[in-house]
Amino acid sequence: MKNNKKYINISIVTSLLLVSTLYSKDITKLDSINVTAQKSEENIQKVPISLSVFDEFSMEDKSISSLIDIAKYTPNLLLFNTGQQGLTAPSIRGIAANILSYSSPVSLYVDGVPTMNSFGFSDALGDIERIEVLKGPQGTLYGKNAEVGVINIITKKPNNTTNGKILATFGTEGKKEFIANLSGALIQDKLYFGASFKHNEKDGFIKNTVTNEYINKKANDYIKLNLRYTPTDELDISFIVSRNKNKNGAHDWASSKGGVPEVTSNLKGSSSPRTNNFALKIDYSIDNNTKIKSITTNRKHIDTAIIDTDFTALTKRHLYKNLKFNTISQELRYETKISNTKLVTGIYLDKEDNDLYIKSITAFDPTGARAKLKNLSSNSIGIFGNIVHEINDKWTINTGIRYDKENKEIQVKKINMKLNESWNSISPKLSVLYNIDKTSMSYATIAKGYRAGGFNPYASNNKKSYDEESLISYELGYKGMFAKDTIKFNLSAYYMSIKDMQVEETLVPGMVYMVNAASATSKGIELEFEALLNDEFTIFASVGLNDTTFDKFKDNTGNYSGNTNPYAPKYNYNLGTQYRNSSGYYARADLNAYGKTYFDKANKNYQDTYTLVNTKIGYETNNYDIYLYANNLFDKKHDAKGAYFIGATTIFKEKRELGIKLAYRF
Repeated sequence: MKNNKKYINISIVTSLLLVSTLYSKDITKLDSINVTAQKSEENIQKVPISLSVFDEFSMEDKSISSLIDIAKYTPNLLLFNTGQQGLTAPSIRGIAANILSYSSPVSLYVDGVPTMNSFGFSDALGDIERIEVLKGPQGTLYGKNAEVGVINIITKKPNNTTNGKILATFGTEGKKEFIANLSGALIQDKLYFGASFKHNEKDGFIKNTVTNEYINKKANDYIKLNLRYTPTDELDISFIVSRNKNKNGAHDWASSKGGVPEVTSNLKGSSSPRTNNFALKIDYSIDNNTKIKSITTNRKHIDTAIIDTDFTALTKRHLYKNLKFNTISQELRYETKISNTKLVTGIYLDKEDNDLYIKSITAFDPTGARAKLKNLSSNSIGIFGNIVHEINDKWTINTGIRYDKENKEIQVKKINMKLNESWNSISPKLSVLYNIDKTSMSYATIAKGYRAGGFNPYASNNKKSYDEESLISYELGYKGMFAKDTIKFNLSAYYMSIKDMQVEETLVPGMVYMVNAASATSKGIELEFEALLNDEFTIFASVGLNDTTFDKFKDNTGNYSGNTNPYAPKYNYNLGTQYRNSSGYYARADLNAYGKTYFDKANKNYQDTYTLVNTKIGYETNNYDIYLYANNLFDKKHDAKGAYFIGATTIFKEKRELGIKLAYRF
């Protein structure tokens, strides 16, 4: 009883001190962020979408250096690190990518360049203005494979102001990172340039006991160039090219049996994914309210790897991969505002040509004669329109519809097979927004999402293709700012009914295909909170609760109805605080957690619940910063045991990292 009184007294004193501090200093307000989630500029708090946004400053504070890092701060987003550099499995609201099908329910856009599979989701980031994570079906404006969300990355536009930044990071286990950004005008008011470079490397931590070497070292180089031309006030043209190249050792894989990051491989593994992006963006203003926009893009991603999947000195199974993805896209958009109505309409075209080569060497096939070589191509067209109409000061209707058609073809050279299929879909969306007052609003949304179909060329005749997956999503949301814009509170709840779900079906042992054999339900809650206690202290929290389960799913190996969908953690959250004062002193602490994540339909293999703590302290000036940091401060083990090959392979995760960060701006 005495202890309880003691804790109560301490709580009361702490509360009084907090309140005293809160009112003893001038309180600034939270920054207002404009986003282009609906392809026209809007205040984030007025968009009827569950939306997480990271600008340049918040990314620096959160030490976000790759796309995977944003998941720690985004409710119900999982960017699962597969242990293969260049391949990250995205999952939003419990609906995840199917690596076997080379498709994703989450689309990634970098300056308008689309990525619609899991390859390239872990590419480096450079000179970013903003990252927007849109949750819920976004097919109306983004089309196929935006079934449950979109990650939209917008890089900085160069202008007349000359800006430069140099950053360096040095950490344990050979961690080195160097970043350089420079932008400015070549011809004042006419021609501008932007350039970014990033190099990142780190030693390996998985040991080959035969060679006594650490086999999974990492090395990455990223470069981006941006030329912007504004010949008139009405015309804005940007030409953006980037290249991301990795030169890595083996994957972060080892046998699940020993539970330690060690192998006895007789094959030296390697992984060298690389991506080239190109974008030509043209914006033409007809008048103050009407614009025409064109985005022409090309993305080439090549993933080459050598993998010893048995981790032993025997040649049980060695894989050689050479996957090539090439996508050309064109979007033409018309945007206008008439009185209280905004209209966005347009057409989208793309063409994909993919060459997929995999050679497997085993004791039964020592020459790899049964190598798989596929040519997978597709072309698609999307026609869309979205209308936002303000009925009055209180009510706004946001509605849109899109028609997509996709033709796919696959050629399998080894067995001289050619397959063709065509799919089409209509994606409607309706949102109703109600402004409660000037700083808070609520919304209700119903929308359809879908994921494109594909092929099973090695399956039996009636399983050689599978259809698109579709869902209907219902969402209620609230967004509010309080106490003179010093407190932000956003909340959303959703329910999704998934039909014709694309799942891996086992027909006979060792033969797994993609089929539309399941139905499922996903429901959950997302919360984001941020508060300025005074002009120095900020506290923040984000929480995602999710339950995605099969309503009906069984095959020849079992009945999985009621099981949790793979890569659908029950929850994730971020809690933290940040201190920054006018004298330049800075400190931050983050607590990030994920619930249990299953890897298979039977729910036998999983990554257990884990919580990581990251900290950073430093000193900042107008031109330079210096920080000491710790990632995974308490060295929490969070390996993904049994993630691959029927539970035989574990993805080992990095241990604690300590280091120093330096930054110079000019």
